[in-house]
Amino acid sequence: MEIVQQVMDAMTLYFTFKAVLMVCVGVAAGILVGAIPGISGVMATAVLVPFSFFMPPTEGIPFLLGLHKGALFGDSIPAILINTPGQPAAAATALDGYPLAKKGEAKSAIQMALVSSTIGDTFSDIVLIVAAIPLAALALKFGPAEFFALMVMGLTIIGGITGSSAAKGILSALIGLMIGLVGFDAVTGAERYTFGIPSLQGGIGTIPLMIGLFAVSEVLIQAEKKNNVLAKRPATAHLKGGKTLEMKEVKFSARTIFRSSILGTIIGAIPGTGAAIATFIGYGAAKRASKKPEEFGKGSYEGVAASEAANSAVAGADLIPTLTLGIPGSATAAILMGAFLAQGLRPGPELFESNGSTMYAIFALLLIGNPIMIVIGWVLTPVFARVVTIRQSLLVPCVLILCLMGVYVFRGNLGDIQLALVVGVFGYFLRKIDIPLAPLVIAFIITPIAERSMKQALILSDGDFSVFITRPISAGFLLLAAAILVFGFKRNQKPRSQNDQET
Repeated sequence: MEIVQQVMDAMTLYFTFKAVLMVCVGVAAGILVGAIPGISGVMATAVLVPFSFFMPPTEGIPFLLGLHKGALFGDSIPAILINTPGQPAAAATALDGYPLAKKGEAKSAIQMALVSSTIGDTFSDIVLIVAAIPLAALALKFGPAEFFALMVMGLTIIGGITGSSAAKGILSALIGLMIGLVGFDAVTGAERYTFGIPSLQGGIGTIPLMIGLFAVSEVLIQAEKKNNVLAKRPATAHLKGGKTLEMKEVKFSARTIFRSSILGTIIGAIPGTGAAIATFIGYGAAKRASKKPEEFGKGSYEGVAASEAANSAVAGADLIPTLTLGIPGSATAAILMGAFLAQGLRPGPELFESNGSTMYAIFALLLIGNPIMIVIGWVLTPVFARVVTIRQSLLVPCVLILCLMGVYVFRGNLGDIQLALVVGVFGYFLRKIDIPLAPLVIAFIITPIAERSMKQALILSDGDFSVFITRPISAGFLLLAAAILVFGFKRNQKPRSQNDQET
């Protein structure tokens, strides 16, 4: 009866005209900003998240969920039209999408990306709904020691397998850990890493950190391009005309879409793996299983379907660890988690007990968002596509202004703008030396949770650190974390040894 009551409460609070409208607005805004050349889905989410702060939770949460969906598909538009993927995951889409555009089939290629993206997203949402409640119930049985070990394992996964180097991933996670410790200790009241700066006593703000790392740093990356590149208007020859997607193309790619949806969901549920891995695995599997493998890379609808289905399947899957365990599955999920926290919603196993109605509403809104996305995408994509024709010299300053406005409106504090700019410069230099940002952000998010669990475990054990290895589940998580670290370092050493042999 409790579940029935929670479902009824969810329908009362979130199934209103305004809530559904905000899903539509979020989807449209995500597609629009995601379609800007050079702007990744992560950056699009970071730029638009502050708009939710003006809304009550019953409208802000639907907006965020719609934004999450729209930004992923938006990346495919510049990848197909002008061969400019906003993030690595969209690069696989460009392999076949751009050749199709050059053939005059840009419209149908984008529509195939839209259909595949929607199906992959829907599949992963269903898996999320089925898996979330049992997983959260299991996590509720964990004690502080188990939960701390789980956080350590999640952090290790994210740091050890994200990016080109396990060492750089771990370094990024450690930086995020240190940033997460800035401020007063919640237990002892001791001041940590504030360097006498009063504004740091309350810790680093989540929103300034997110926008600074992803949005401001990207603006700096774009701004360092040569003037002739920024001022150049992208070619528009492929934007007009073209046939509408035919049903036979969808039917031919149905098995590929389903396969990529499964692969994307499985990979996306593992924290730190990300959409890029899922996309290229899905693309490779589709090419091996295809009846027409020779068309891949030359303009194959099946190739577009494979990459986009896998890419979007990650969207729902990476919310599984985010909502149930409080461990963001990706950088985008980390930004969403920060936005949820700003809305008074704390993801984790307790969420299903304290905000059960909100959780059921999130599940329903995720499903509702999929047909909304395909309708908006099908009707308005020609309008969104015009964004790729805007000069970068005009877009870059506008994006920067939006970023700083978003930082300011959260708390109305000019210090947050200064912090975002400093963090943006710091993120810029991290990117220049190829240190991934996702482990830093995710470590920053989960550090307070891990610290609280560790101290609770030590209090219950009278300060005995052996509690983390004497409890079977906790010890198992820590052993898995160690194994993941070893795997990550071996993964990076293998190419080096092969190169030595060749030399």
